[in-house]
Amino acid sequence: MFLIFFVPIVGILFAVLINKIFPKAQFKGYDFLPLFFIPACNIITNFQKRPSFLPYGFLFFFILAIILTLGVAIKEKNISLSKMLHELWRYLSLSSIIWYLGLLFVMMV
Repeated sequence: MFLIFFVPIVGILFAVLINKIFPKAQFKGYDFLPLFFIPACNIITNFQKRPSFLPYGFLFFFILAIILTLGVAIKEKNISLSKMLHELWRYLSLSSIIWYLGLLFVMMV
């Protein structure tokens, strides 16, 4: 139960630390949040004794979205691939946080 809250807190502290160390970098600290929130989602589903593939199914869906986006970026050569991948990674960051909060809500109810 402790890890459910500890892992995301460590991720948030790591994000703040990255922002302090590299303030002008292209990446931000929140770009690392999925690496902490997706395992926390897995811990919650294991705690609830639900199928633990849910967070990794979400990650698999995201990887498929990247593959499809890469296909579009290759066909239409005027799209910046790095910007598109960074936007998709931001989407994963936000989605993993929302997923975590939703699982916390379901766990509390």
